[in-house]
Amino acid sequence: MTEEVSDITPMLIPNNEELSLIPKIAPKRKKYKSIITMIVLFLINLLNFMDRFAIAGVLELVQDYFHVNDKEAGLLQTVFVCSYMALAPLFGYLGDRFSRKIMIILGVSLWSMTTVAGSFVPPNLFWLFVLLRSLVGVGEASYSCVAPTIIADLFTSDMRTTMLAIFNIAVPLGGGLGYIVGSYVAKAFHDDWRWALRVTPVFGVICVILLCFLVEEPPRGDADGAQMQKRSSWFFDVKQVLKIKTFILITLGFTWVSFALGSLSWWGPIFLQKAHRLADGTDDPKDKSNVALYFGMITCGAGILGVVLGSEIAKRYRKYNRRADPIVCGIAVLLAMPFLFCVLLLAKDHQILTWIFIFIAETLMCSNWALISDMLMYIVIPTRRATASSIQIFIMHLFGDASSPYIIGQISDYFQNGADDKLTPWIALRNALMITPFVATVGGAAFLFAAVFIIRDRRRAEQTIECMYFIENESTD
Repeated sequence: MTEEVSDITPMLIPNNEELSLIPKIAPKRKKYKSIITMIVLFLINLLNFMDRFAIAGVLELVQDYFHVNDKEAGLLQTVFVCSYMALAPLFGYLGDRFSRKIMIILGVSLWSMTTVAGSFVPPNLFWLFVLLRSLVGVGEASYSCVAPTIIADLFTSDMRTTMLAIFNIAVPLGGGLGYIVGSYVAKAFHDDWRWALRVTPVFGVICVILLCFLVEEPPRGDADGAQMQKRSSWFFDVKQVLKIKTFILITLGFTWVSFALGSLSWWGPIFLQKAHRLADGTDDPKDKSNVALYFGMITCGAGILGVVLGSEIAKRYRKYNRRADPIVCGIAVLLAMPFLFCVLLLAKDHQILTWIFIFIAETLMCSNWALISDMLMYIVIPTRRATASSIQIFIMHLFGDASSPYIIGQISDYFQNGADDKLTPWIALRNALMITPFVATVGGAAFLFAAVFIIRDRRRAEQTIECMYFIENESTD
């Protein structure tokens, strides 16, 4: 079979209005094994985001320890995401061709070791701490590119949507727990932030053991009714993926929303801590822990609610409109923007209202995570899903949350202009964060535009899978 399979699909299968996948052809898999694999992948994703945001919960302590400004503190997240982004294409290539289970084991092991190592860096070696945070990103990249493709090979239709929703619940839940665990572990050890980085690696070891003994990797395309082997080059795969208009638009939408979420998740706790200090007129150390706790709790609750609501609304709306997924994503993002503006404007003078608006904004902005994964899995054929995921990760982080913390920190430092009062740093950070709603609004528009192409692109992927199954069975006969 040559690599031009997708190009000859229209010659073999007529362009009907609707063609479904060949059902129940894949060999039977015991359901409990799929559920066990799903649970392990969920736990690893939870650990992934706990580790990523543990530092955000103790960022001021890190700045005091290394004596760095906002720009350098933003660089910590930027280098982490940059390494994560830069290695994504490599792991996408490997994920479509080699054992995904082994890649995940190696990735979890690497990021756990480098996280622990970062907690032992002395105050005068900030550059070494930055380097170790970048290596954490390498480990996480090997996992993030391939885990959703394993889920897509275990489940299909609405069950796939549900499982991807559960998988993505780990994003806000892990992020929220990262803030909470990071701040309270540091507090328990007399404000020593380094202990915040020594918790998640213990769970990393447990996850590696579970991977080795409980997880079975499914064949590619198993759930879609046609087991496939990789037969095309990586460059050909990239070319085919970039031809999918829906993929381009949802990636751009995800990128611009990630720009906003990345900067807000990194700078949000500090922004609120500064606002509380101005409102109360005190500098109580307990306030730092409380803000991190509230921010973490709201991130967990809003994220879980957002992912569940987004998935459930989309599943029901699909019965009336097959373009439901990108429409739900776009509308949710646009609805979140007024609340995000209110958070930035009211944080100092209306604290309770601010927390309510944060919850609403995060709920709406988190509602698209599972839907983006689901769309990616059904508009791309199984043997290109890891590649497509890696391309999306690369673009999303390059122009999204890799650059946004550093950009916001740079703008904040510019507006401070050396001022040493308490009000100016907060105003400077608020002004810098004001660009995030505008960027996210463009992302919401990109999701809505993707609805124009979603039906056609999904139909083409389904036809290609059926074509591959037909040709492989013909050659076997």
